[in-house]
Amino acid sequence: GGGDGLANEAVAKLGEDEDETRQDFPDTAYWEAKVQTDANGQVSVEIPLPDSTTTWRLSSKAINIPPTSAPLVGQNSVDVVATLPLLLRPVTPRFFTVGDVIQLGTIINNNTDEAIEATVSLVAEGLTLNDGVEQTVTIPANGRQLVRWTAVVDDVEFADLTFRVEGGGYSDATKPTFGIAPGQLIPVYRYTGQDIVGTSGILDDVTRQVEAILLPPGVDTRQGSVDATLNGSLAAAMTEALVALEDWAYTPACASAITDRLLPNAVTARAITELGLDNPTLQAELDITIPDHIERLQNLIKSDGGWGWCYNRESDAWLTAYSLLALLKAEDAGYAIDTAVTTEAARYLARELANPTDLTETYEVNRQAFLLYVLAEQGTNISGDLDGLFTEHRALIDPYAKAFMILAYELIGSGGDNQQSLLSDLNNSAVVSATGAHWEDIEPDFFNLNSDVRGTAIVINALAKVDPDNAFASQAVRWLMVARTAQHWSTSHETAWSVLALTDWMAETGELDADYEWQLNVNLESVGDGRFNADNITTSEQLSVPIGDLVESELNYFDFQRTGGDGRLYYTLHLNSAISVDMIDPVSRGITVQRTYYDAACDPAVDDCQPITEIASGEQVRVELTIIAHNDLIYAVVEDPLPSGAEGIDPNLNTTSGNLGGDITRSDYDYGYWGWWYFNNIEYRDEKVVFLSEFLPAGTYQYTYYLQTNIPGTYQVMPAIGKQEYFPEVFGRSAGMLFTITE
Repeated sequence: GGGDGLANEAVAKLGEDEDETRQDFPDTAYWEAKVQTDANGQVSVEIPLPDSTTTWRLSSKAINIPPTSAPLVGQNSVDVVATLPLLLRPVTPRFFTVGDVIQLGTIINNNTDEAIEATVSLVAEGLTLNDGVEQTVTIPANGRQLVRWTAVVDDVEFADLTFRVEGGGYSDATKPTFGIAPGQLIPVYRYTGQDIVGTSGILDDVTRQVEAILLPPGVDTRQGSVDATLNGSLAAAMTEALVALEDWAYTPACASAITDRLLPNAVTARAITELGLDNPTLQAELDITIPDHIERLQNLIKSDGGWGWCYNRESDAWLTAYSLLALLKAEDAGYAIDTAVTTEAARYLARELANPTDLTETYEVNRQAFLLYVLAEQGTNISGDLDGLFTEHRALIDPYAKAFMILAYELIGSGGDNQQSLLSDLNNSAVVSATGAHWEDIEPDFFNLNSDVRGTAIVINALAKVDPDNAFASQAVRWLMVARTAQHWSTSHETAWSVLALTDWMAETGELDADYEWQLNVNLESVGDGRFNADNITTSEQLSVPIGDLVESELNYFDFQRTGGDGRLYYTLHLNSAISVDMIDPVSRGITVQRTYYDAACDPAVDDCQPITEIASGEQVRVELTIIAHNDLIYAVVEDPLPSGAEGIDPNLNTTSGNLGGDITRSDYDYGYWGWWYFNNIEYRDEKVVFLSEFLPAGTYQYTYYLQTNIPGTYQVMPAIGKQEYFPEVFGRSAGMLFTITE
C-alpha cells in the first residue's frame, strides 16, 4: 500500500519469482536497537517486509543529547499495510491427527473494484483430498469467498499444504500462516494414548542387575522412549542446602522464633561433623550464631521448666519439647548447653504426659509420641509410657508419630516386639510408586505443624537408625529430595528435619564415599558409561533410548553394571510409550482423569446438561475435566489434548469474555471450597491444555474451560493424562473420544 507505485512493482516482481509462495510469517518484521542519524537528524532504514498480508506498525524513539542543554526526546509510529489485489487466507488447524476427516479451507479476498472469476487449488502432501484439487469461484468486487476441500489425514509426520489462486490477471500462493519452518509444515499426531510405567533398583553388594522390557501391543514406535536415570547418591545434593540461618528482626521474647533458627543450624553443624564435610566458612558462621541462640533460648525458660509462646505466661508442652530438642541437637553438634535447663525442661514434659486412656484425638496421641521421643533424647526412661501409648492407640497414631516412637524405643534400648510392629505399620502405610515412597497423615496434623515432607523425613530418620535396608527407604529418600523447592524445602522446620534424616541416611549408607565405574547396556549394546566419585556425587546421569530402537514382540534387556568399590548405584527406568487408543482402556495408578464435553449454551445451574459428541462449527464447548488425586501429589501435571478443529479459549487474554473464564473447584472436602490456588500454572497450547501444580492435596478437583470450534470435521481426541513430573509412574488416563464439528 505504499506510494510511488511500489505496490504494483512488488506484484509484478512476485509473478517473476521462481517460487512465489508466501511462507515467511514472523511476528516481528524488523528490529534494530539503535541507528545513528546524520547531521540533519535523518536516517534511512531499508526493511524487507515478510510474506504476511497484514498491517505492520513501525515505531521509533529518538533522543538527542546536546552538550550544554537538556536531552531532547520524541517518538512516533506509522502503519504500513502489506496486501495484494487478490490474496488467500488459509483456514487450517494448528495440528492434525491421523485418520481425521476435516474440511480444509481458504478465504479468497478480492481487493479490486471488479468481480474476479478465479481458479483456486490446494496441494496437500500428507492428506488425501476427497474433492478435486482445483475449484473455480467468483469473488465479488471488494468481497471474499470461502472455498473448502474435504480431506482425510494420512499417517505421516507432517502435512505440507500450499494454496494457490489465479484470476483477473492477479495471483497468490501461500502456506499456512503458522507451522514449523521451513515450509510451514503442520505436525500430524497419531491417535494414541500415553502410558508410563517404571521401576527402580540399587546396586550395592551386587555388580549387575538386568531389567527386561516388553513393548505393549499397539505401541507407536515413532514416538516414546525408555528413560534411565543413574545416581551415585540420592541425598548428597542435600549438602547444597546447608546454610547458616542468621539473625533477623524478631521479638527476643519468642522462644518459638529462636528455636526455628537454632534447630536447623544445630542439625547443619551436626551434618558437617557426621559427614566429614570441609566447609570452614559455614562452620565459622555456625560457631557464632548457635551459641548466641542457645543463650537466648535458655534465658527464656519459665519457672516451671517450660517455654511458652512469645509473651504468653503459660508454658506449652509442644513448644517445650521443640525447644528442648533444639538444645539437645546443638549439644550433639558439639556446643555447650546448660544441663540444668534441659533437666528442668524434661521434668516439665514428664509432668505434661497424659494417661493414654485420656487421649481421644489423633493430634493428641501424635503429640504424646513427640514428647516421649524428646524425653528419650534427653535420657529419660519412658518405656512404660511408650508401651501404654502403643497398646491404647496404635491404630490412631500417624506414621510420623510412630517413627518418633521407634526412635524413642531405640534410644532407651527396649523396643522389642512393639518396635517391630511399628516398623510393620510404616511399611503398610507407605504411599508407594515404582520409584518413590512417602507417608501421609490420616488427616492433616496442623496442631503439631506436621506435613508430608516433615513426616516422611522423620520416618527416614527412624529407618536409617533401625532398618536402613528397608525396601522403602531409598524410595523415600528420592521422594524427599524431589520435594525440595530449588535447593531447600519449603520451611526451615521442614529443612531441619530433612537434613537430620538425610545426614543419618548418608552416614549409614556411606554414599559420600562412592568411587566406582558404571555402564548401561541395552540388548548387549552399550548406551552409556561413566564413573561416580566425590567429584560428581551430586549429579545425575540421564540416558534415553527411543522406542524405535527397541525390538517389538520380544524382550529388551537393560543391563546395569558397576565395578567394585565404595558406595551405591541407584537407578530408575521408565517406559514412556504411546499406544493406539483402540488397544487401551482408561487407567488409574494414583491419579484418575475424566473428561466430558457439554454445549456451552447449556447452563448447568439451570438446565440438566447432557454430554455431547457433536456440535455446530462456530459454537462453544464447555469442557469439564475431573482430576482425582488418591494421595497428595508433588509436581503434578495434567494434559488434556484438544480436537484439531477447535482451540482452547485462554481466559487470561484480554479479548476473552469474563463468562468464559476457567474454574477449578475441589468437590470432596467436608466444607467445600475453591481449589484454584493449587494449580500454579495453566497453559493453553496449540494441541492441548496443560495444568501444573507443585503440591496437590488428595481430593477431587474439577476444572472447567471452553473450546471455540472453528473447522468442520470428525476428530479423534486423544485421552487426557495426569502424572507426577518426577514420579511419572503415578499416572492416570481418561478415555479417548470421537468428536464431530458440523457445518
